[in-house]
Amino acid sequence: MKDLELLMMLLPVAFMIHEYEEIIMFKGWLTKNRIQLKRRFPKIATFMEQHHIFDLSTSSFAVGTAHNFVLISTATFAGIWLEAYQWWWIALVGHTAHLVVHLAQWAIYRRYLPVIATTILTIPYCIYAGFRFTEQSALSPESLLLWSILGIIVMQLSVLSSWLLMSKFHKWEKLSKNY
Repeated sequence: MKDLELLMMLLPVAFMIHEYEEIIMFKGWLTKNRIQLKRRFPKIATFMEQHHIFDLSTSSFAVGTAHNFVLISTATFAGIWLEAYQWWWIALVGHTAHLVVHLAQWAIYRRYLPVIATTILTIPYCIYAGFRFTEQSALSPESLLLWSILGIIVMQLSVLSSWLLMSKFHKWEKLSKNY
């Protein structure tokens, strides 16, 4: 299981490779594409305006990423350390689902998104690690399915809590700049 554990420990690395593209490109891309988003996807753009997503700073976005990095790293290392491998599986499935959402966004938008290059780069790792894990895991197929469903639910909750943290940080950041 040691080779598999090494492969499992790469999950936080794959996550951050992907997230760096989002952190670095997010603000500039949103600013540049705001009008096109309003024209092509008015309901989504309205939602983004109402929730001040266009106004988020790079540091605000990084706060949400840090939140998810802590969760994925904790699930990975605790899962390996405690041999509770289902924790890692939940993190892998959640991250893979996140990447699949980005692929869908790209297919709908049909242009570069500040997530797609590293989605394409890191999704093969997720698929390979998932196959290796299912081959060597003592978890039953039913158990893997249950943990997969939980992984998708946890990913959705993590995204929501990340946006909440980003919003709170954004408000604090704006307040601190006024003083």
